[in-house]
Amino acid sequence: MGKIVSKIRKLLRKGSSYQSELEYLLSHGMKLGQNSTIHAGFQIDSGWPWLISIGDNVTIAPSVTILAHDASTNVVKCCTKLGRVDIGNNVFIGTHSIILCNTRIGDNVVVGAGSLVTKNLPSNGVYAGVPAVRICSIEEYRIKSEALLNSRPRFDDKYDWTQWREAPVEEKERMKKELEDGIGFV
Repeated sequence: MGKIVSKIRKLLRKGSSYQSELEYLLSHGMKLGQNSTIHAGFQIDSGWPWLISIGDNVTIAPSVTILAHDASTNVVKCCTKLGRVDIGNNVFIGTHSIILCNTRIGDNVVVGAGSLVTKNLPSNGVYAGVPAVRICSIEEYRIKSEALLNSRPRFDDKYDWTQWREAPVEEKERMKKELEDGIGFV
């Protein structure tokens, strides 16, 4: 249990209301890889955590839902459906996405915010939408992102992205002004 608690403390801010929930999930069989982050607001199926596996270097943004069951079949007097959820390595799952039971997400995948994953997502792709569909390859996404990075404002010269909350008002105003016409990076 010591390893589990240690891992949880790295994932959630001290005193987070989600810390005990994540501890429960891990102690009941959910697999969580190295260097993975689950942000607050998550809803991970606590009834079937041993059916959920999350790989290494995964970021699960705030308010993501992961389900290993589907009780909609109860309406037609059937049993509840169960299915594994396996999330590969080097995956980003955007905020408010929903991952349904019996789905696999491959390695090197980006799932856009608000997406609904209803089927397997192969490796090396960017997916978004309801239901989630392939937008482009991970290589195309890298090229587009690097082009933007080289042409848009950057804000990592004075502060790490986690330090911006504490930055002086003048710096925050500078950032706001430089972002009037589009995105930037930190």
